[in-house]
Amino acid sequence: MILKADDVHSYYGKSHILQGISIHLEPGNLVCLLGRNGVGKTTSLKSIMGMVKPAKGSILFREKEIAGRQPYEIARLGIGSFRRTGASFRV
Repeated sequence: MILKADDVHSYYGKSHILQGISIHLEPGNLVCLLGRNGVGKTTSLKSIMGMVKPAKGSILFREKEIAGRQPYEIARLGIGSFRRTGASFRV
């Protein structure tokens, strides 16, 4: 198991955004988060990357707990993101 998030709850202030999400990623699998605006896709990724600290739950990366770690520590483990806004490369 590369990544395992179990029963993750995250908040923005008093707003309960993630209410018990679970994600399990195996080597070689491709996973896509889909959903309408405001359902927690970005908050899920931010919680995994340490940009939002989960209030409850577990996030394991290669069997090591990463929930609550600083974003730079998680990035050093190899987790990051690339936001594409428009063209990524000059043509």
